[in-house]
Amino acid sequence: MTKKIFKKTMEFKSATIGILSFFEKIIRGHPLVYIFIRSIVRFTNIFEKDFDGLKLLRFKEKINIIDVGASDGVAAKYFNNNLDSGTIFCFEPNPSYYKLLRKINIKNVVVKPYAIGKNNTFRYAYHPRYKFFSKNYDIISYSCYGKKHAENYIADFRFKNNLSMVREKIQMKKVGKISKIIGLIKVDTNGNELFVIKALEKIIKKDKPALIVEINNDIPSIDKILKKYLYKGYYYSTKTRNFTNLEKKTTVNKYYLQEKHL
Repeated sequence: MTKKIFKKTMEFKSATIGILSFFEKIIRGHPLVYIFIRSIVRFTNIFEKDFDGLKLLRFKEKINIIDVGASDGVAAKYFNNNLDSGTIFCFEPNPSYYKLLRKINIKNVVVKPYAIGKNNTFRYAYHPRYKFFSKNYDIISYSCYGKKHAENYIADFRFKNNLSMVREKIQMKKVGKISKIIGLIKVDTNGNELFVIKALEKIIKKDKPALIVEINNDIPSIDKILKKYLYKGYYYSTKTRNFTNLEKKTTVNKYYLQEKHL
């Protein structure tokens, strides 16, 4: 009887994930639908499902977190709702997003309004803009440093009318000294993850935090860097609700963990 219940439960979960994937395709198909859904997500506890792997990790004390590519604070809210969070350092260079970060007014969130780099400088970032009648809507969650990368994001939308490209100058700084011990680093920078990992290498070497990194073409290079510090790569399976070594096409993030985290 127990096996039957388990089987039915897993079938229901698989069906649910399939339905969510179907709706995600619809949401990402039209810019206006995506903008609307993305604007209300920050008021909920909805987030990327493979982030649930964080709940399985072992931490000895409150977790101080570095959130790179913090956007409008949706990840910071997830951390506070699901983990024993200490200070969350949110690095977000886009003016529209870091203004929203400051508005959420969460005591343990420290907003750093710049991108992480090895030097103090400026770079250009690109993101799609959708014009609806006379109003412009910037799709900042697709912001990236490469113009071709941003063009690929536009190509992903099924309805491309009224979409254009915006170039924006953003500030980049060295991280500097962080007095607190970091237990978790999340990196989601739309293709700039390797650059960020290199800039944070001293903190990674010193504090040995768990890492969750958005998957991109630079993952083999990130693997090589973190292997020096005895990290192993894992993926979170939403089906088994556990870590696995197998990457699926739908996998969004990769975990880098040491034995102490498991």
